[in-house]
Amino acid sequence: MLKIAINYAIFALKYNWVNNHAVIMSKVELEKVTSDKESSFKAAIYEDRFFTAPLHFHPEFELVIIMEGDGLCFCGDYIGALKPGDIMLFGKGLPHFCLSDKRYYELDSTEKCKSIYIQFREEILPFDFKQMPGFKNIQHILNLSVRGLLFSSTDYPEATSLICNLPSIKGFEKVIALYTILNSLAKEKKYNYMASMAYEIPYVSKDIIYLKIIDYINLNYKSEITLSQIAENVGMNKSALCRYFKKIQGKSIFDYINEFRISYACKLIANTDIRISTIAYDSGFNNISHFNNQFKIVTGYSPTAYRQAFLNL
Repeated sequence: MLKIAINYAIFALKYNWVNNHAVIMSKVELEKVTSDKESSFKAAIYEDRFFTAPLHFHPEFELVIIMEGDGLCFCGDYIGALKPGDIMLFGKGLPHFCLSDKRYYELDSTEKCKSIYIQFREEILPFDFKQMPGFKNIQHILNLSVRGLLFSSTDYPEATSLICNLPSIKGFEKVIALYTILNSLAKEKKYNYMASMAYEIPYVSKDIIYLKIIDYINLNYKSEITLSQIAENVGMNKSALCRYFKKIQGKSIFDYINEFRISYACKLIANTDIRISTIAYDSGFNNISHFNNQFKIVTGYSPTAYRQAFLNL
């Protein structure tokens, strides 16, 4: 996806300091999850100098709370800040990993990262749980987790307490505690999606109208594009077009066009010595100041710093 391509480039720049301590991988690894002894799922405490898991996925759902440490979280096509108190629910098969801030990799660092993670399969739920009214909330939250969900522990004090105690709970009470946690997270509805709606909908490439919009942008992004032009091209009115596109992509048409143009500019800046002002106009921006501003918003770098960072890799 477009956003993933931009984000991997940013990762390569921001975390070049990781060196041999942690590798940012373009390959997604399948993690084999083993259940705890005498338990039907895994609940464990992670504690180390920094978070070490690579980009990975697994057929299990995963619930994580960050106790200590900060940095970034990657989930699907999402990258966001990571801090103590964050609770994340990753759906089965959803690629994810946590990356500690660079200070944790310093040899003289005395800080540590700590989390509690719970990995479980749908099989721990009753066979017909989807037809059981009492499991309606749990079914709902697990369905939503296909995009990854972000919660704050301050909104869920009881669930947070249960998560923290779960590794030490045994037997039937452990399963009931997990049910209670999931039900609590679902009931309050105080969560944010992580991956975009486009990431959740794998069949988006088969949508004829959507493809017509993307094709039009691909052909015309170097020129001025108006909403009226796109609407006329696909045979929709402007309001309906905006709603339709945002429902699929999770962002406005013009945010998408802006990211598309910046993605194109990133490739030219990183791989050529063309003047940045020329790249700006070639990418569809008719104002260099606006280009510089938008480039910084999307990548976190100025165009000049972005090029210099690649030269220093």
